[in-house]
Amino acid sequence: MNFRLLPLLVALLLVFSFSAGCTGSEESNGPTPTETAQATAAPTGTPPSLIPEPTQTLPPGKEVTFDVSEGLTPTITDDLRIVFSGGKGQDFVKSIDVVVIKSTGEVVTGSMKPIKGDELIISDAKGENRVQITVSLVTGGSYKVVDKIVEVK
Repeated sequence: MNFRLLPLLVALLLVFSFSAGCTGSEESNGPTPTETAQATAAPTGTPPSLIPEPTQTLPPGKEVTFDVSEGLTPTITDDLRIVFSGGKGQDFVKSIDVVVIKSTGEVVTGSMKPIKGDELIISDAKGENRVQITVSLVTGGSYKVVDKIVEVK
């Protein structure tokens, strides 16, 4: 009697196995590329403003800091260096978005990882550059924590 149920159970298991396979039509094109700093064309209407706006304060206990300065070799290259310095709230940071408006009007965007010491280098940034840094927290909310002019001589 048990031998008559065995083929039925095998057939039932095969049906369940085939129906449990992936039935979606989405295709995976491999890993998503990482984002790096890239220049974006400025709109042809009004040029981007080089005037800093007020910044926002992160909630208590979630503060982070950044070091924005000339590159390591400012006399050789005209680089702008942005470094994530960490802070009490670095474990709460989900993403860091950077926008640099060069003195030429060119807009450069990039992102940083919330890892202490992570840096973003903006090349050919001679002159006055407006640096905006927005931090998004895992607890929700985005805060513009840096909006200032940094001069690369």
